[in-house]
Amino acid sequence: MKPICLSCMTENGGGAFCTNCGAKTGTLNQAPHLLKAGSFLKGIYLIGRALGQGGFGITYAGLDCRTAQKVAIKEFYPNGFVKRNDDGTGVSPTSQENSGFFMTSKSRFIDEASRLARFSGKPGIVEICGFFEENGTAYIIMEFIEGPTLKHVLTQMGGTMPEQHVLQLMCPLIYSLAEIHKTGIIHRDIAPDNIMLRYPCGSVKLLDFGAAREIDASFQNTVAVAKHGYAPEEQYESNRARNGPWTDVYALCATIFHAIEGAPAPESHSRIRQETFMGFTKPVSATTKVAIEKGLALFPQNRWQSMYELSAALYPPPVSRA
Repeated sequence: MKPICLSCMTENGGGAFCTNCGAKTGTLNQAPHLLKAGSFLKGIYLIGRALGQGGFGITYAGLDCRTAQKVAIKEFYPNGFVKRNDDGTGVSPTSQENSGFFMTSKSRFIDEASRLARFSGKPGIVEICGFFEENGTAYIIMEFIEGPTLKHVLTQMGGTMPEQHVLQLMCPLIYSLAEIHKTGIIHRDIAPDNIMLRYPCGSVKLLDFGAAREIDASFQNTVAVAKHGYAPEEQYESNRARNGPWTDVYALCATIFHAIEGAPAPESHSRIRQETFMGFTKPVSATTKVAIEKGLALFPQNRWQSMYELSAALYPPPVSRA
């Protein structure tokens, strides 16, 4: 195989610096808890630099050596519950007490990847190319999205986007999430830094289903998943019984609100003492105002209960003038 830059996963020309991205050739200088760059999974997928890390996993740039296609590789790595072994590849629970939770969660991670793979090709959803267990943990192989995050684009645009442009971008994603919710899976981590704009078409893709979980009241989730400004108040609880499609409705509405308003909504946990939400300060259509502000209701029962309801409120059919 020709020399590959572990930073951008392209042929580097064999010199001291990558001819594509300019990174210095050789092993990456990375934190010890990360999967060793330059290692392989299944003897097929070359591991590159870490792209990001959340509460449940680490995402790496990778290369499918069979096709020479760049991929994104999600490693199940629940922070605080596991550690990297001395060999730089294996993963093991930090204690016997954490072992049961880790094994159960890993099984669910693979099961949910299997169900999410059925939605590959759906507008707005990142494509899942494969999933398997190795190194004592589990991995999901996903398409590599070329483009910036919505968070980055908003920063470049001065913090805000035109209302109609935001609604146009989010429409396909809302419908795809509605279909995923029907299988009993919720994302639980929708935010501007998990939505990417694809180049050159400009459509959006929702990333990082690493926090996704079944809607299952019997399972006590001991890892809190709550992205401040986007997570509803029920995500600050360890009991998932009150999580549901309305949980993702809140997060998506918070994302739309931020994109239009230019700033995140007030943190839901800080609103516990007061249900009232002041709402938009920028001019928006009455339809958008009502739809988004109801989607940001503090208590689940006061929100839209599904993405279908949110869609009907945001995109009402035109009134006939006949």
